[in-house]
Amino acid sequence: MISSHYRKHPTAMALQLVLLFGPCKWATSRPTTRCMRAVRAQRALLIKAKAQIVQWVKEPIPEWYTAMRDRAKKLTVELKAAQMELAF
Repeated sequence: MISSHYRKHPTAMALQLVLLFGPCKWATSRPTTRCMRAVRAQRALLIKAKAQIVQWVKEPIPEWYTAMRDRAKKLTVELKAAQMELAF
């Protein structure tokens, strides 16, 4: 069943299909047989040998955004300092 997000944005699903899915962990428990260890080692080699298709580019943060973020942080510090403590 496809989630509603992927039905609304099919390009998101297309981008997910080519990604490497984290480190090579095939089961949570330690394999107890020599055969299973060999299978897991071969699977890990296959995953590591496959080149990543999507190249991620980190976009720079605009200066106006960092300036506004800094002003907002400064405002919260000032507001917290200006608050009065009420004693009931």
